[in-house]
Amino acid sequence: MEYSPETQKQYFQFAYQTGSDIWSHIPYRYKAEQMLPPIEKESLILDIGAGRGLWAMKLANLGFKVLGIDYIESIVSKVNERIKDEGLQERARFMVGNALEIPFVNEGFDMVTDVGTLQHITKDNWSLYNNEIVRVLKPHGYYLNISLSRRTNNFLGFNPRNSSDGDFTKFGVHYHFFSESEITEIFENDFMIIDQQFEEYDTHSDPHDDLVLVFTLMQKK
Repeated sequence: MEYSPETQKQYFQFAYQTGSDIWSHIPYRYKAEQMLPPIEKESLILDIGAGRGLWAMKLANLGFKVLGIDYIESIVSKVNERIKDEGLQERARFMVGNALEIPFVNEGFDMVTDVGTLQHITKDNWSLYNNEIVRVLKPHGYYLNISLSRRTNNFLGFNPRNSSDGDFTKFGVHYHFFSESEITEIFENDFMIIDQQFEEYDTHSDPHDDLVLVFTLMQKK
């Protein structure tokens, strides 16, 4: 099945509702927390592609204020209900929003996080995505990106390590596995890379999968 934005949206709506998205079952949050920069508690963080809100709620529990955006309305409503159940409504809120047209003012956030959103954005929109991150971050604000790494050997029958471009489509969903040089090229004009680390995980999506994620912490120049 070829990639299409509508098919991809339908896939994520189903995956979020059922908890079958890969991110719900990968313990990336331990590494992500270790890589958080030295920002003060009460700092305002934007979580792009917040999905089921697991990472955003982690940030809220750590003492930060969090706004999460996702483009699936039903999931946003469901996560806001869960936020109230968890007693976090004073620290976290979710809104419908597009990563390529973030619905917030310029320079409003101390930090932006992205757990698995950029990898689903096609190459022709990478520059626009970068520009939006830069726009909403305060001067010298931080950006933490967690994406699929080209170091992955197997993912749903695909071998990213031996791929010439890192692009992969499955069930109508677009994936991109990033090389270190690609991440540098996308963000180097506006960001300084502070730290970059790699972690390998068993996704349980396929018996032979050994997914590698690249964690990149950057600071706005």
